Amino acid sequence: MKAVRYYGPGKPLRVEEVETPKIGDTEVLVKVKAVGICHTDLHFLDGTLTPWKGELPITLGHEIAGEIIEVGKNVRKFKEDDRVVLNNNVGCGRCHYCKTGHENLCDDLDQHGFTIDGGYAELIKTVERTLVKLPADVPYEAGSVLPCATASVYHGLVNIAELQKGEVLMINGFGGLGTNALQLAKYLGAKTFVTDISDEKLKLAKKLRADTAINAATSNVSEEIRKLTDGKGADVILELVGTKKAMENALSSLGKTGRYVILGYTKDKLELSPLNLVVGEFKVLGSVSYIHQDLENVVKLAHEKKIDPVISKIFRLEDVPEALKLMKEGKIIGRAVAKP
Repeated sequence: MKAVRYYGPGKPLRVEEVETPKIGDTEVLVKVKAVGICHTDLHFLDGTLTPWKGELPITLGHEIAGEIIEVGKNVRKFKEDDRVVLNNNVGCGRCHYCKTGHENLCDDLDQHGFTIDGGYAELIKTVERTLVKLPADVPYEAGSVLPCATASVYHGLVNIAELQKGEVLMINGFGGLGTNALQLAKYLGAKTFVTDISDEKLKLAKKLRADTAINAATSNVSEEIRKLTDGKGADVILELVGTKKAMENALSSLGKTGRYVILGYTKDKLELSPLNLVVGEFKVLGSVSYIHQDLENVVKLAHEKKIDPVISKIFRLEDVPEALKLMKEGKIIGRAVAKP
C-alpha cells in the first residue's frame, strides 16, 4: 500500500510502498477515507517535535476517518463496514492518568502519526478503544478533522479554560484549529474576538460570525481588546500561534482572573511578570491533545450540525508533502485534507 513516510527532522517526506498492516485479536484494519493535514507535522519536519519512542521511519497523519474492513476476533463494539474516526492517542490503559480519564497524559503514550504509524496511508491498524463511530450524515472529510483540529480546541476551551456563556474569548491565530475554536465558542455562547495577520483569514472569521476580527500586524491588539471590553480585557485567550509577539499580545489583553490557554507547540519562550500574574490573578494553562470523551462530544456536535469543520482544499495522498509546504507558507485557509 502507499504511505507518506517520515525519516527524521530536516529530511523530506517520502511517498513509498509499504506492507499492508496485519491486525491482532483486539485490533481493526481501517481503510482511510480522509486524513486531516495538520500544522503539527511541520514541527516534526523542523525538529520542534521528534518521536519519543519507536523507530523511524513512521507514517505521519493523526486526523483519520475511514471504514473498517477487518476486525480481530476479540473486537466487540465494532464491525466491518462501520464508519469511524480514530482517537490518535493510544494510552496504556493501566497508569494513573489512563484510569482517571486523562489518557492524553498517559505515562506510556503512543500516538498514531507521532510514535506509531498514522493515517497518511491507504490503510491503518488500530486498537478498538481508539474508535468512535462516525454518523452517516458527517462526510469523511469533515470527520477526519474532528480529532486533533476540533477535539483539541474543545479540550482547551471546555475542560481546561472552562469557558462560560457570556465570557469574552480571544482566539490568537485563525488557522485550522481557530476555525473550529470559533464555532465551538459560539455554540457555548461566548463573545469571540479573533486576531491574525492575514486579512483573508480575518474575512473568514467574520463569515463564521466572529464578533470582532483584529489584524495583529496593523493594530495594537491589547488596545483594541481593552476598547471593545470597556477596559476589562478577555476572560479566556486561546493561544494558537506561539510566537513571542503573539504571546505578548495575549498576555497584555488578558483581563483579571483571565485564563490564558496555550495549545500550540512552539520553541519561543513565554515571558511574563510574576507581579502581573499575581495582581491580576491570571491563570496560564497548558492544553495538550484531547481525551476520548472530547472526541465523542465533537462527533455528536457535528452530527447535530452545531459545528461544521471548514475544509478549504483536498489533496491526493501523494501530494501531502506539497500541502505541508503550502501550509508553511500560509497559503491554506481553514483545514486541508488528503484522500488516498
